[in-house]
Amino acid sequence: MMRVVVGLIGCWVLADAFAQAPRPAPHRWTQFVSVDGQPEPVPAEWVATPEGRFAHSIMLPNPVPKQSGYRKGMTSEQYFKYLCEKEAGEFIYKTVENVEGFYFMRPPKRPTDWNLKDRYKLEAPEIERSFQLLRDSPVARGQIFVSPPWSNYSYVEEPDGRTSNARSYVRASGYQQDVSPMTIEQVDKLKSRYALTWRGLKRPNDRELAIAGSEWIVFDLKTKEVLAVQRNYGRTGFTRNSVGGIYWLNALGCENVVPRDNLPHRFRLLVAKSLIPNLGEKK
Repeated sequence: MMRVVVGLIGCWVLADAFAQAPRPAPHRWTQFVSVDGQPEPVPAEWVATPEGRFAHSIMLPNPVPKQSGYRKGMTSEQYFKYLCEKEAGEFIYKTVENVEGFYFMRPPKRPTDWNLKDRYKLEAPEIERSFQLLRDSPVARGQIFVSPPWSNYSYVEEPDGRTSNARSYVRASGYQQDVSPMTIEQVDKLKSRYALTWRGLKRPNDRELAIAGSEWIVFDLKTKEVLAVQRNYGRTGFTRNSVGGIYWLNALGCENVVPRDNLPHRFRLLVAKSLIPNLGEKK
């Protein structure tokens, strides 16, 4: 009985300590950088890594216009609806068949709850929130794409986060639910011809109105040709007990970007529509 009481007291102490943990200071954007892939400068932290700089250098066949349609006095809901109607959507420019796998160039980090309650901290909250409930590992990310019969790629490659070597990668392959576990290999050369990356999308007055844009991009590693883009906007600002009502985890997404209820499934479909997986017998 004593052990149970002591254990409960320990849990109460930890819970109380967590409840008393100070909230991090609100994030602020202080420096902005001009990039080729966007009509206006983006926060410097968005291009602080090689993968981030590359993502923001990509020029799309249908870039967003410099004029976003914002008008003084617009409400958050009005601006959000306008951006969704005029800019959001799924755009497939080219398809490639019999693709065994691809390079997941910029795996999003797992955001904390504080990140999700901060207006400016996350680059693309509508994308990054998808990874809060996933373990931050190549196995968990790989299962989004390598999991027959639902996802039929043979492998997914990504940068090796355990090393600073820019030419070190990991390859996830072989997973099948209740049949075989995921195999993770460290490799020094990519097998992939095609890649998936993402980036935040900066529009005038967006975060001030609790709106954040994002783009998933599928492209050819060899030619840099863009094959597909999925552009979406998220809107928050209506959550109780959160400063400014900000909580990106339950943000609204554009109605014309579907499916809205399963975020990993949504960008998995984008990849599968442009990089058609090889459904033949795997060796």
